[in-house]
Amino acid sequence: MNRLQKMAWYNLILIIAVLTLTGTVVAVLAHKYGVLHARDGLCMLGLLGFLGLSSHLFRKKHGKTDLDERDQFIQKRATLIAYTVFWVVWILGSMTAWLIIGPGNSVPVVVLPLIVLVGGLIVTSVQSVAILIQYGWKEKNNE
Repeated sequence: MNRLQKMAWYNLILIIAVLTLTGTVVAVLAHKYGVLHARDGLCMLGLLGFLGLSSHLFRKKHGKTDLDERDQFIQKRATLIAYTVFWVVWILGSMTAWLIIGPGNSVPVVVLPLIVLVGGLIVTSVQSVAILIQYGWKEKNNE
Protein backbone atom coordinates (compact mmCIF):
# COMPACT_ATOMS: atom_id res chain seq x y z
CA MET A 1 0.00 0.00 0.00
CA ASN A 2 1.50 3.32 -0.98
CA ARG A 3 1.42 6.65 0.81
CA LEU A 4 -1.71 7.99 -0.91
CA GLN A 5 -3.69 4.87 -0.06
CA LYS A 6 -2.62 5.00 3.58
CA MET A 7 -3.62 8.66 3.82
CA ALA A 8 -6.97 7.95 2.17
CA TRP A 9 -7.77 5.10 4.58
CA TYR A 10 -6.68 7.22 7.56
CA ASN A 11 -8.92 10.09 6.45
CA LEU A 12 -11.96 7.89 5.87
CA ILE A 13 -11.60 5.99 9.13
CA LEU A 14 -11.13 9.21 11.10
CA ILE A 15 -14.14 10.91 9.47
CA ILE A 16 -16.40 7.92 10.10
CA ALA A 17 -15.19 7.56 13.71
CA VAL A 18 -15.62 11.26 14.51
CA LEU A 19 -19.08 11.47 12.90
CA THR A 20 -20.17 8.34 14.78
CA LEU A 21 -18.83 9.69 18.07
CA THR A 22 -20.43 13.09 17.48
CA GLY A 23 -23.78 11.52 16.63
CA THR A 24 -23.64 9.40 19.77
CA VAL A 25 -22.78 12.37 21.99
CA VAL A 26 -25.52 14.52 20.44
CA ALA A 27 -28.06 11.72 20.86
CA VAL A 28 -27.11 11.15 24.50
CA LEU A 29 -27.24 14.87 25.27
CA ALA A 30 -30.60 15.21 23.51
CA HIS A 31 -32.00 12.29 25.47
CA LYS A 32 -30.61 13.39 28.81
CA TYR A 33 -30.88 17.21 28.67
CA GLY A 34 -33.15 17.99 25.73
CA VAL A 35 -32.69 19.12 22.17
CA LEU A 36 -31.41 22.59 23.10
CA HIS A 37 -28.34 21.15 24.85
CA ALA A 38 -27.71 18.53 22.16
CA ARG A 39 -25.98 21.20 20.08
CA ASP A 40 -23.15 21.20 22.63
CA GLY A 41 -22.17 17.75 21.37
CA LEU A 42 -21.06 19.26 18.06
CA CYS A 43 -17.82 20.25 19.79
CA MET A 44 -16.70 16.66 19.14
CA LEU A 45 -16.31 17.65 15.48
CA GLY A 46 -13.12 19.40 16.59
CA LEU A 47 -11.49 15.97 16.50
CA LEU A 48 -11.54 16.30 12.72
CA GLY A 49 -8.47 18.48 13.21
CA PHE A 50 -6.52 15.22 13.33
CA LEU A 51 -7.04 15.01 9.56
CA GLY A 52 -4.15 17.44 9.31
CA LEU A 53 -1.82 14.82 10.76
CA SER A 54 -2.13 12.47 7.78
CA SER A 55 0.69 14.12 5.84
CA HIS A 56 2.96 13.90 8.90
CA LEU A 57 2.04 10.34 9.81
CA PHE A 58 2.64 9.09 6.29
CA ARG A 59 5.74 11.05 5.29
CA LYS A 60 7.96 10.29 2.37
CA LYS A 61 10.63 7.79 3.34
CA HIS A 62 14.18 8.89 2.63
CA GLY A 63 15.70 7.23 -0.40
CA LYS A 64 12.35 6.02 -1.77
CA THR A 65 10.30 7.43 -4.61
CA ASP A 66 7.29 9.15 -3.11
CA LEU A 67 4.96 9.46 -6.08
CA ASP A 68 5.48 8.45 -9.68
CA GLU A 69 3.56 9.82 -12.66
CA ARG A 70 0.69 7.38 -12.18
CA ASP A 71 0.32 8.33 -8.51
CA GLN A 72 0.34 12.03 -9.36
CA PHE A 73 -2.29 11.47 -12.06
CA ILE A 74 -4.48 9.53 -9.61
CA GLN A 75 -4.13 12.28 -7.02
CA LYS A 76 -5.00 15.02 -9.52
CA ARG A 77 -8.00 13.11 -10.86
CA ALA A 78 -9.24 12.38 -7.32
CA THR A 79 -8.96 16.07 -6.43
CA LEU A 80 -10.87 17.02 -9.59
CA ILE A 81 -13.62 14.52 -8.77
CA ALA A 82 -13.81 15.75 -5.16
CA TYR A 83 -14.20 19.42 -6.09
CA THR A 84 -16.69 18.58 -8.84
CA VAL A 85 -18.86 16.70 -6.34
CA PHE A 86 -18.42 19.54 -3.82
CA TRP A 87 -19.67 22.20 -6.25
CA VAL A 88 -22.65 20.12 -7.34
CA VAL A 89 -23.64 19.46 -3.71
CA TRP A 90 -23.02 23.09 -2.72
CA ILE A 91 -25.18 24.46 -5.54
CA LEU A 92 -27.97 21.96 -4.89
CA GLY A 93 -27.81 22.68 -1.15
CA SER A 94 -27.88 26.43 -1.69
CA MET A 95 -30.82 26.25 -4.06
CA THR A 96 -32.69 23.86 -1.76
CA ALA A 97 -32.18 26.22 1.20
CA TRP A 98 -33.39 29.11 -0.92
CA LEU A 99 -36.50 27.15 -1.92
CA ILE A 100 -37.24 26.07 1.67
CA ILE A 101 -36.50 29.36 3.43
CA GLY A 102 -37.74 31.59 0.64
CA PRO A 103 -36.23 34.64 -1.02
CA GLY A 104 -37.44 37.04 1.68
CA ASN A 105 -35.77 35.33 4.64
CA SER A 106 -32.18 34.77 5.68
CA VAL A 107 -30.03 31.85 6.77
CA PRO A 108 -29.07 31.87 10.46
CA VAL A 109 -25.42 32.69 11.11
CA VAL A 110 -24.92 29.47 13.09
CA VAL A 111 -25.31 27.56 9.83
CA LEU A 112 -22.28 29.17 8.15
CA PRO A 113 -19.55 27.22 10.01
CA LEU A 114 -21.47 24.02 9.37
CA ILE A 115 -21.46 24.79 5.64
CA VAL A 116 -17.66 25.08 5.72
CA LEU A 117 -17.36 21.88 7.76
CA VAL A 118 -19.62 19.87 5.46
CA GLY A 119 -17.77 21.20 2.41
CA GLY A 120 -14.43 20.09 3.83
CA LEU A 121 -15.83 16.68 4.74
CA ILE A 122 -17.22 16.24 1.24
CA VAL A 123 -13.94 17.13 -0.43
CA THR A 124 -11.81 14.96 1.87
CA SER A 125 -14.18 11.97 1.78
CA VAL A 126 -14.73 11.98 -1.97
CA GLN A 127 -11.03 12.50 -2.66
CA SER A 128 -10.11 9.57 -0.39
CA VAL A 129 -12.72 7.28 -1.92
CA ALA A 130 -11.64 8.28 -5.45
CA ILE A 131 -8.01 7.48 -4.61
CA LEU A 132 -8.95 4.07 -3.22
CA ILE A 133 -11.20 3.24 -6.17
CA GLN A 134 -8.50 4.19 -8.68
CA TYR A 135 -5.98 1.95 -6.93
CA GLY A 136 -8.53 -0.86 -6.63
CA TRP A 137 -9.21 -0.66 -2.84
CA LYS A 138 -6.64 -3.36 -2.08
CA GLU A 139 -2.94 -3.91 -2.55
CA LYS A 140 -2.28 -5.68 -5.83
CA ASN A 141 1.50 -5.89 -5.52
CA ASN A 142 1.97 -2.87 -7.81
CA GLU A 143 0.34 -4.55 -10.81
